[in-house]
This record gives sequence, structure tokens and C-alpha cells, in this order.
Amino acid sequence: MSYPTPMANPSRRELLQLFGAAVTLIAIGGASNGAAFAKQKKTTRVSWTEVEVPEDKLRRRRERTLRSVLKKESKNANWGDHKDNLVEASVKVVEFQVQQKEHVVRVTCTAVGKLAGGPSVRTHFSIGDHPKRQDKLEKMVLTLVARGIVTRLAAISRDRAARASRKAA
Repeated sequence: MSYPTPMANPSRRELLQLFGAAVTLIAIGGASNGAAFAKQKKTTRVSWTEVEVPEDKLRRRRERTLRSVLKKESKNANWGDHKDNLVEASVKVVEFQVQQKEHVVRVTCTAVGKLAGGPSVRTHFSIGDHPKRQDKLEKMVLTLVARGIVTRLAAISRDRAARASRKAA
């Protein structure tokens, strides 16, 4: 006489119950090691002391866009481990042109970023698109310029922090 093996042909409901039990056991086992969850790296905060955009009728909107992109990108970048966890930087847009031709609008932007007490970097973009998309194009160019500035300044900041830690050791 053969006995049916348990779970020989499990239903969907039984599979979900088993899966839930397994996930619960894994979670309970992982929670006992609270040190793994408590370890959080201190992040370096970036203070944009100065953000300048050339004077024109849309200056405020462009400056607001640039500041928001700088803030967002700064959080995602690795600035290195600094003693006071603060990096001060500034950005100045030295050129922002919008040229409209018959069927194309071209936005050109050049910006210079600088770390406090450190070197400066320069980024330049020029992109064209349909005149109906001028607002989106301006925002995209400012986003690309800000990303370029943040990426390059973060690399310099990481290098400075690494050199400072080597000197201290």
C-alpha cells in the first residue's frame, strides 16, 4: 500500500503559504544581526554657496532649474570622506544663448564650477531642437551642464579627501 507523499502536487495557495513562511524565516534570521542594518555611512553634504545665471527675463526660472538639478545630483555623487562632512562649491553660468533660426532653436550653455579653496572646472553644451520644444531644451541643457559640473567637482573632492586621509595616517 502506498501512501500519498505530502505536497506531491501543491496548490497555488499552498505554494504561497510556503513562500511566505520562508520569507518570514529569512527576515527573522536577518533581523537578529541588527548591526548590518545600523551601519550607515555618513554622507558628505554639499553647500552651493553661489549659483549665478546671466541676467535676462528668464533668469529666475533658469537659476531655479539649475539649483534643483545641482541639489539632486549632489546627493547622488560621491564627494569623499571629509572631516566636517561639508563641501562648499559654486557655479557660474558664463554663457547662455538661445538662437532661433527658421526651423531650429539652438541652446548653448557654458558654466564654471569651483570648490571652495580648490580648482575650477568648465562644462559646455550646445544642442538644437524644434522651436516648439525650447523650454524642454533649455532645461535639458542646464541639466547636462549641472551633471557635468557635479561629476567633475565630486572627482576632485574625492581626490582631495583621499590625499588628506593619507597625510593624516
